[in-house]
Amino acid sequence: TDNELLEMLIYPNPVSGDYVTIQTPVNGVKYVEVFDITGKRLINTSLSTDTLDVSSISTGLYLVKVTIEGQSKTSKLIIR
Repeated sequence: TDNELLEMLIYPNPVSGDYVTIQTPVNGVKYVEVFDITGKRLINTSLSTDTLDVSSISTGLYLVKVTIEGQSKTSKLIIR
């Protein structure tokens, strides 16, 4: 496929603060989507840094999809 899997590290996870760090070896703008467990998209943003503000999301389990340069990966994120 054209979509290679992106190496990605999201921390801290679980997160109890307002921000998570998303690190990838690929440089470029990160397109970040955050979904709840029902599939509803809560955040749709592009980041030029490694920091994502999750202060608007309540406690629970979420899926974070990050796309950079045509590569994407989805990871679980727990917010306490």
